[in-house]
Amino acid sequence: MRIARKARRLRRRPFARLWIGFSLASSGDGLLLGATPLLAVMVDPHPVAVSAVAAADSIPWLLMALPAGAFADRFERGPLMALANVWRAAVMIFAALLIASGHMRLWILIVVVLVNSAGRAVYYSSYQAMVPSLVEPDALEHANGMLAGTEAGTEHLAGPIAGTAMFAVSASVPFYADAVAMLMSSLPLTGLRAKAREQPEPSRTSMWEGVKLLFGDRRLRVLVLIVSSLAGLQGMETGVLVLLATTLWGVHTGAYGVFLAAGAVGNLIGSVVTERFVGRFGSASTLIGSAVVSGAAYLVMAAANGWQVAGPAYLALGIAVGLGSVVAISLRQRLTPPELMGRVGGAWRGLVWGAAPVGALLAGSLAALGGLRLPILLAGVLQIVTAGLLARPLFRSIRGGAQPAPG
Repeated sequence: MRIARKARRLRRRPFARLWIGFSLASSGDGLLLGATPLLAVMVDPHPVAVSAVAAADSIPWLLMALPAGAFADRFERGPLMALANVWRAAVMIFAALLIASGHMRLWILIVVVLVNSAGRAVYYSSYQAMVPSLVEPDALEHANGMLAGTEAGTEHLAGPIAGTAMFAVSASVPFYADAVAMLMSSLPLTGLRAKAREQPEPSRTSMWEGVKLLFGDRRLRVLVLIVSSLAGLQGMETGVLVLLATTLWGVHTGAYGVFLAAGAVGNLIGSVVTERFVGRFGSASTLIGSAVVSGAAYLVMAAANGWQVAGPAYLALGIAVGLGSVVAISLRQRLTPPELMGRVGGAWRGLVWGAAPVGALLAGSLAALGGLRLPILLAGVLQIVTAGLLARPLFRSIRGGAQPAPG
C-alpha cells in the first residue's frame, strides 16, 4: 500500500515526461555502450588505447561537472537537457559518417567520445537536479529506483545487445541510431518545467557554492569520499572489461552485448529492491554491503577462465552497483538544499565520475605490465579494504539524520 501511494505520486505528468525523455536517451546511450568498445578494439586493440577510449567517456566530468551543475541551477532544466541531447545527436552523426567512410582514427574516436560525454554531463546534471522537484522527499528512493531500473533496462541491457548486433551489420549503424534516439528524447524534454523555485541571488549562483557545501557538510563529505573511491576502482574494471571478456572469458565479439546484459539485469534487480533494503537495513548498511559484494565479485572475475563463472559474478556486481547507486543518489538529494541541487550534484559527479577515467587509465597501464587480470584483482582487494575503512565514518556522519544542510 505504501509503495502504491508513492507510485501514484510519480504518475504526475511532468515526471512522466522526464521518464519518457530519459528512457529514449538511455536507449541511445546503451547502443554506444555496446558499440564503442568494439570500435575501439577495431581501431587499435592495444590495452592502453582501449582503456584511453573508456577513460575519455568520463574525463569531461573533471572539466564540465561544475559548470554543468551551475547551468542546472541557473536555467530551466528540461530545455537544457533537450539542447544537450540535440548537440550529442550532431556529434554522433559526424562520427557515423567518419566510420562509414573509413576515416575513423583512434584520436578522432577519443575526441568524439569526449565531446559526447561533455554533452551528457550537462544533460545528467539537469536530470538529477530535477528529480527532487517532481516528487515528494519520502518518494526519492522509489523515483530514483524507477529511473535507475529504466536506465539498467535500456542503457545497460537492451541497448548494448542491440548496439553490438548493429555493429556486426555495419560499424556505423549504432551511431546513426543513437543520433535518432537523442533527437527523439529532446521532444518531451523541451517544454518540461519543474515546479516553481526561487531564483538564486547573483552572489549565490557561483558554481563553487556546490563544492563548498559538498566539503563543508560532514555527511556529504564522507558520502562522496566513499562513492568516488568506489567509482575509481570500478573504472579499473571497465577499462579492460572488453579485453577480458573477448580474450580470456571466451565471449565472442558479437555476444559482448549479451555479456554486458548480465550486469544490466543486476542493475535492474538492485534498483528495484533498494527501497526494501533501505527500509530493513538502513542507508549506510546497504551502501557498505553493496561495496563489499562488488569487491568480492571483482575477485571472482579476476580468477575466472570462462564466461560461465565471470557472467554470474558480473550479475552480482550489477546488483551491488544498482543498490549502492540509488542509495547514494537519494542520500545526496536529501542532504542538499533545493537551490543548490544542480551545483552540489555537479561537484559530486565531477569527483565520482571523474575518478573513473583515472581508474581506467591505470587499468590499461597495469594490464600492459602485469596482464589483464591484475587491474581487476587489485580493484577487488582495494574495494573491500575501502569499505571496511570508511564504514564507521559513514555510520557516524548520518546518525543525526538526513535533513538538508544550510544553503
